[in-house]
Amino acid sequence: MSSAATSLPAIAEILPHRGRAALLDRVERHGADETVCAVEIVGSTWLHRAEGSVPSWVGIEYMAQCIAAHEGCLAHSEGRMLPPGFLVRARRVRLHRASFRPGEILCVSARRLRGRPRLGAMTYACRVRIGASGGELAIDAELTVAVGRSADEEK
Repeated sequence: MSSAATSLPAIAEILPHRGRAALLDRVERHGADETVCAVEIVGSTWLHRAEGSVPSWVGIEYMAQCIAAHEGCLAHSEGRMLPPGFLVRARRVRLHRASFRPGEILCVSARRLRGRPRLGAMTYACRVRIGASGGELAIDAELTVAVGRSADEEK
């Protein structure tokens, strides 16, 4: 995987999400089959509880957006437009804690397990770990996404 953060695109260039819907802060690493992103839990996020924590089930969306970032990085490196996609299924979801605390940095990873890029559904093994270096496991799951062809591929 690439480890040079300076060579990675900004999150806004590779995610279709905009404004408050974009939950990832940055891409940490990206390779052909896996991408790792970072999320900093701050009290200003619209998904926080009164005391500032974020429910752990929001991690499923962090993982789905990490998959979108993976597909976006691939498209970016190939000079293609962002492909459309959506979450189809979440399987084997295990929440190992109830919430994320303010100030925590989450390490979100998505590794492709099966499926062929740009040809329909793909399944990823996803994890959310606490800490920038990927410490305590907070969530793990298998997510399946449907990824279509980008507008420039339809031509």
